[in-house]
Amino acid sequence: MSVDVETVSRTMAALLAHDRRRVVYHDCATGGHLTVDVPIAASPAGLLPAFLVAGEAVWREASGSGFALDIVRDPQALFGYRLRAIGADSFASVMLAMMEATAQAAGPQAIVVNGFAALWSAAGDRTTQVPQPAAGAAPGATP
Repeated sequence: MSVDVETVSRTMAALLAHDRRRVVYHDCATGGHLTVDVPIAASPAGLLPAFLVAGEAVWREASGSGFALDIVRDPQALFGYRLRAIGADSFASVMLAMMEATAQAAGPQAIVVNGFAALWSAAGDRTTQVPQPAAGAAPGATP
């Protein structure tokens, strides 16, 4: 099963337009901020791959599974990558996870897409931590 990329793109564009906060990328090399127009932010060749990877991190932490994203290098894309397909089972899961990731990266004035890197890293750290048994607990014992 798969989720239609264009439907996700259109829905994300509508959500970003409704939110009215700017979508911003902080250029670490120059120190400048690039404001990205909503159609570009929601484009499969724009920032949509970043929104989806961040959403996938949220979803993977919650459910243990990802979205089977097909993202390829594309020199014509905004940051060099284009989304080709979403192999997830549910449009709702994809959108809800992206909305949560966006909320986590958003400030009062802008959605700073650089915040997705920290979100992704933190989610990965939490899912790879192995719980240690309590002191004195027998192996395999459950509370």
